[in-house]
Amino acid sequence: MSVPGIGFPGPWRLRSGAEEYELLVMRAVTALDERECVPAEHITWQLDHWLTSARRPLLEMYEALGGILPWNASSLDRARQDARVRDRLVQALERRELVALRVQRRAASWAWPEPALPPPRPEPEVIPLARPPVEVFTLFPDPARQAEALRQAAAAGVPFCEECEKQKQRAAA
Repeated sequence: MSVPGIGFPGPWRLRSGAEEYELLVMRAVTALDERECVPAEHITWQLDHWLTSARRPLLEMYEALGGILPWNASSLDRARQDARVRDRLVQALERRELVALRVQRRAASWAWPEPALPPPRPEPEVIPLARPPVEVFTLFPDPARQAEALRQAAAAGVPFCEECEKQKQRAAA
C-alpha cells in the first residue's frame, strides 16, 4: 500500500556538496539533449547519501517509477526497503527512465544581501560662539606694571616673599 500524495512525476532537486541536480522521470520530459544529462554513475554514487539526508524525494521517485511503498514498515524493514528503493533508482538511471540535470544552485534562504548603507548625513553648519578670544597665558602679562608694584612694596617696607621675610627675622634674632 502506498502513501497517498507522494507519487508525482517530479522534478526533484537534490544537493550534493556544491552541486545541485534536478532529477526527472523521462516520460514526463518531451525532449532532452544528452549533453545536458549528468552520467548515471555520478548520481548512483550519491544515492546512499541521499537515502539518509533526503529520503522523501527518493521515495517519491520510487513511487513515480511504479514502486509501491508499504504503510507499516518497521525499523527492521527500513534497511531492506532502502536497498530495494536504491536498486530500482539505479536501474531507472541506467535505463534512462530517470535522468539528472545539473542546475544552477538557488540562493539559500540564509544568505542575506549586502546591507544598504544609509545616505550620508549632511554636515551641520558651524555656528560661531559669542565668546571673547582666549588670552594667551604668559608668565608676566605686563612687566611694566609688575616692576611698579615691586617698587611701591619696597618703599612701603612690605616683604616680597615669605622666604625673604624668614631670613630677615633669623638675622635679627
